Amino acid sequence: MRASVLALLSAALIAACSLDQEEKVRAQVEDWVKLGETHYFFSRVNCTAALFEVKATRISSMVKKVRDVETGMRMITEGTAVAFEIDGMSPTVVTEQIMTRDLPQGIGVLSSGTSGKDCMAVEMEEAYFNALLDPTSVLIFEPEEKFMAVFDRRNRRLFYSRGRTS
Repeated sequence: MRASVLALLSAALIAACSLDQEEKVRAQVEDWVKLGETHYFFSRVNCTAALFEVKATRISSMVKKVRDVETGMRMITEGTAVAFEIDGMSPTVVTEQIMTRDLPQGIGVLSSGTSGKDCMAVEMEEAYFNALLDPTSVLIFEPEEKFMAVFDRRNRRLFYSRGRTS
């Protein structure tokens, strides 16, 4: 009995020290893409990183899709989650374009994408970096919860990155 109480308290303490829980993260993105297995999930007090298998290459209509940076920036300002499906533009190029047009907004997007890196395993960092540079990948930004997802269409996976904001 005492061991089970200690295990329960330990689990509660670990959860309290995490920025996010896997179930909540899945719930935030599963309406946008058809998720499969969780390949990676790690969260601590200052960051969260996750990697999910994706079962289909289509992004649902539950997230607003844009074909140009200006429209996406306007939607972010309105507090709307947005998927930047811009032909030939990698998530890195999209972020650079946002920063060129509106530095504070661009830094917000960039920090969401980079702050989760502290919670990534080394192998995941490399895969995430490659997805960020791939023009077939789609950057999805959620301005209210301040997280970035990168839909790596080529490899059918979704990266999730979020850091604690002050």
